[in-house]
Amino acid sequence: MAVACREVPTIDVGSSKQGESLQEQMIGANRLIAKSEEQQIDSYVGRRGWQMLRTADGVRLMETSCPASTRLVEYEDTVVVEYNVEALNGKQLYVNVTDTVTVGRRKPTRGFDSALRLLHYGSTARVIVPSEQAYGVIGDGGIIGSRVVLVYEIKKIKSL
Repeated sequence: MAVACREVPTIDVGSSKQGESLQEQMIGANRLIAKSEEQQIDSYVGRRGWQMLRTADGVRLMETSCPASTRLVEYEDTVVVEYNVEALNGKQLYVNVTDTVTVGRRKPTRGFDSALRLLHYGSTARVIVPSEQAYGVIGDGGIIGSRVVLVYEIKKIKSL
């Protein structure tokens, strides 16, 4: 079958025995993985007795120290952040990272970026980022593998 340059062929991916399409099966699998990950995070937080805020996107955060009269980090602020990163299983991934970040640009990850907007300048914090808000299925191409939940220990946030 010849296909013209601008035509997009329709591909039938078939159905499972239960009548679900492959796409429906993948969506269901992803939901199960996300639910399992959330339970793992709940257990991790519970074992430590942490009282963490949970955002709509599943990121957990807790300021461990906050100077009395500081302002919140805002969208488009450029900040210098010092932090450590470990996996939920305790494996150290990155230690003593100093990064300059413009808030709102989803760097280094969407979850980290969204958490920054809820923290105060000068504070220290713990942030847990579900894999879908971190590096997802592909990892970071280096140390962080597929579907790794990240635990950030933020040591300092200062303006640039």
